[in-house]
Amino acid sequence: MPLPSAIYPLKGIAFFFQHPKELWLKTLLPFLLTLGFGVVSIVIAFFYLLPWQVHSLEHSHHWPAWLAWPASVIFSIIESAIFDLLCYAILLPFFQDALFDATLKARGLDRLLNGGPDVPALVRCCRSFSSSLLLVFFLVLARVLILIITLPLNLIPVVGTALACYINGFPACWGLTIHHDLELRGMTVTESRRHAWKHRFSYCNFGAVSVALELIPIANLLFMWTNIVGAALWLGDAFERAEQTVPSNEASVTSMYPSARGPDSIVPSINSTEHTRLLQQSNDQSYSSVA
Repeated sequence: MPLPSAIYPLKGIAFFFQHPKELWLKTLLPFLLTLGFGVVSIVIAFFYLLPWQVHSLEHSHHWPAWLAWPASVIFSIIESAIFDLLCYAILLPFFQDALFDATLKARGLDRLLNGGPDVPALVRCCRSFSSSLLLVFFLVLARVLILIITLPLNLIPVVGTALACYINGFPACWGLTIHHDLELRGMTVTESRRHAWKHRFSYCNFGAVSVALELIPIANLLFMWTNIVGAALWLGDAFERAEQTVPSNEASVTSMYPSARGPDSIVPSINSTEHTRLLQQSNDQSYSSVA
């Protein structure tokens, strides 16, 4: 029975610490860079923005002090997280794919990465660059925008913050799975978006936990990267379930994952409409078990 998707961000933390040799070097440089950005964001948020916001709420909007201070602290934490997210989005395209693939290798899924046709290095680089650009624009424009829009929800204790995390969860999770969909499954951006929306509840559950972790000051600088590990574990388990569902039919697996298609793999004929429909139905059922 597949685990709930919300568990995987936590599994990503444990897996990251259990595999220092395979994963830590992949995140050392970006972690040091995000740590520097994080310290700056905390200083700006709590030493400059916090007093200004308290003063503004108390004198301009006539809020009582007992309400102005907690609200300003919450706003300062989220503002710091937004600044960290912006810096993270700049660094993300250069390191996310490498960490995602390293997690799959540590998970024992080399076959998902090493198979398939021989793609020229220049073409592979261009593909990665194009998906990275998508991630940058998506994370900066979508995640930050939604985070700002849902900012007032955090005024409602616990329930409001949980709701804001859940709303932000879908774009957060989709951003972590773009590399998997485009590079490993051979999807287009539109197909990836449709697949994500079809399984939006699983995406929101995974993303809500990952967003909540990223809102924790200082610790979020690490959780931003362990969330990538969690996403790789989640989709890696989905790949293994697809293999186990049809162990004698390699065509079903390789049609879902062109990256795992070896030179001797059998690719099903597309001349038969009925065969194609049944194969696609099998793929959807096996992969949707992740939901």
